[in-house]
Amino acid sequence: MAESIRKQLCISVEGGGMLGIGPLAFMCRLEEEFGKKLCDLTHAFTGTSTGAIIAACLAEGMSAHDIFNLYKSNLKKIFTFNKYYAFPKQPKYDNTNLKKLLKEKLKGKVSDWEKPIYITTTFMNGKSVEKVWDKGDTTTDKWFAVLTSTAAPTYFDVILDGDKSFCDGGLWANNPANVVIAGEFKKGNRNLKLLHFNTSMDTPNTESGNHTMIGWAEYLLSDWIARSSKSPIFVAQATLGEDCVFNASPVCSKKIKMDDISDRTVNEVIEIWEKYYESVRNNIKAFMER
Repeated sequence: MAESIRKQLCISVEGGGMLGIGPLAFMCRLEEEFGKKLCDLTHAFTGTSTGAIIAACLAEGMSAHDIFNLYKSNLKKIFTFNKYYAFPKQPKYDNTNLKKLLKEKLKGKVSDWEKPIYITTTFMNGKSVEKVWDKGDTTTDKWFAVLTSTAAPTYFDVILDGDKSFCDGGLWANNPANVVIAGEFKKGNRNLKLLHFNTSMDTPNTESGNHTMIGWAEYLLSDWIARSSKSPIFVAQATLGEDCVFNASPVCSKKIKMDDISDRTVNEVIEIWEKYYESVRNNIKAFMER
C-alpha cells in the first residue's frame, strides 16, 4: 500500500495505576521491531490516568524505552503513602512526587504539543463533568492536565484550580478509545487506525455477595472503572472497521491491584505483556504496516 494512503495511527491507553508499565513493555518491543520511536509512527494520542501520563510523554517525543525507565525508577516515589491517611477525606497516597515529576517532564501549554492529544479528566463541579484537554487549550499547563486525569478517588487528592475541582478521567472514560476517534472525526480526519491498550488486562470475575460501603467503593473502582470497558472497542471497530482496531489485552489469571508496587508484581506485569507481545507479534506487525 502506498505510504500516502496508509491509515494514520492513533494510540489509546487506559488507566490502571502501576499496571501502566505493562503496555510500556509492549511498546518497547514495538520500537525494537520497527527501529523507530513509537511517537514518530503515531498521528494522535489519548490516555486516561496512568494512560494520560504515557500518552503525554509519547506526545512529548519520548521513546517508549525512556518512559518505561521513568516508570520503573519512580513507581515507589509516585505511590508515597499519605501520613494523614487516617484522617477524614484524606487519600491513600501523597501526589507531591507525581506532581514534581510531571512538572519536570511536561513543560509548556497543552496547545504546545505538536500532534493531536486528548487527555480525559472529570470536571467535578463544571457544567459538564466530562472534560477533555486537547490542543485547543492555550492556557492550561501540560503537567496540570495530566495530573487531573490521574487523581483517582481514594488514591490521590482531587486537583483544585481556584474554585474548580478535577479528578480521574476514568470515572467516565477509563477506556478513551472513542475520545480520540471523535476528536479526529470532528476535524474531518477519518483515515484512522487505533492501537488500544487495556492496561488492566483481561482478568477473572471473583467477587460475590454483599460488601461494606468501603468494600463496594473498592469493588466499583477496581472492577468497573479501572478494568477494561468493552463498549468503546466495539464502537471503534464499527466506526473504523475491525481490521483498523488492535485491542492489546493480555489475559491475566488474577487481579493485580493498581497500587501493588512490589518488585515481584511489577516484574510479573512486565513478563505478562512481553509474553503477550510474542503471541501477537505477527498480527501487530501486520496491523502497524497496514
